[in-house]
Amino acid sequence: MIREAKFAGFFYPKSKKEIEKVLKDFFEKVKLDKIKEEIIGIIVPHAGYIYSGLTATYAYSLLPKNIFRAVIIGPNHTGLGKEVSVFYKGKWKTPLGEVEVDENFSKKVIENSLFAKEDFEAHLEEHSIEVQVPFLQFLYKNNFKIVPICLMNQSISVAKDLANALVKTNEEFLLIASSDFTHYENYASVNEKDEKLIDAIISLDLEKFYKTINKWKISACGYGAIAVLMEITKILGGKIKLVKHSTSAEVSKDYLNVVGYASLISFKE
Repeated sequence: MIREAKFAGFFYPKSKKEIEKVLKDFFEKVKLDKIKEEIIGIIVPHAGYIYSGLTATYAYSLLPKNIFRAVIIGPNHTGLGKEVSVFYKGKWKTPLGEVEVDENFSKKVIENSLFAKEDFEAHLEEHSIEVQVPFLQFLYKNNFKIVPICLMNQSISVAKDLANALVKTNEEFLLIASSDFTHYENYASVNEKDEKLIDAIISLDLEKFYKTINKWKISACGYGAIAVLMEITKILGGKIKLVKHSTSAEVSKDYLNVVGYASLISFKE
């Protein structure tokens, strides 16, 4: 199955030339030294590029020169499909070309998991995974494979199960956790809640992470994806650090209805 680009022209530009120009501008603005440690994965936002694309670039700019596969996990905003939906075969298409889905790896994840199922439906109208693909294509052309996983069920049990299922494949992968942070609160509230959430993420303590979300009513949409990366980082003896935090207010100048965005990176010590 070929998954067509649903959100080109909405969340990101619709033509190859426009996408390449926007992303080239982002990467030229972000000048970070590469880290020496082995990178496990990143947490990046999935709003429209005009709002969160530059923030996402901070994490993407730290990725290695080459990758073989990227596991991209995002939340289910539509309510369609399975609780944990793996787009297990075919290709994903964007204006930058087609990327192959790693069918063999996908099937291993499904076999290792109590929750993950083969499913296309959850992905057809979902933007949280699609908006990450052009970043990877810009960096690596189409010389990599993807494993798209969409989470309707973002419970701690699912996060632990999926993390273990991925590690048990005993294969190399880069994990991309796609999530925006606090949604549609005033500027001060968004910054306060995002700071609490980032502290919980860096702790690698899943119980603390979920308690923080519940206690402070934090509306980060992809918290399950973040939890998967936290658990894998813990299993592999790594750590997570913040690279960049921003808000929609920096673009919109609306300080009453603000969304928070953050880039974080996970790496082996």
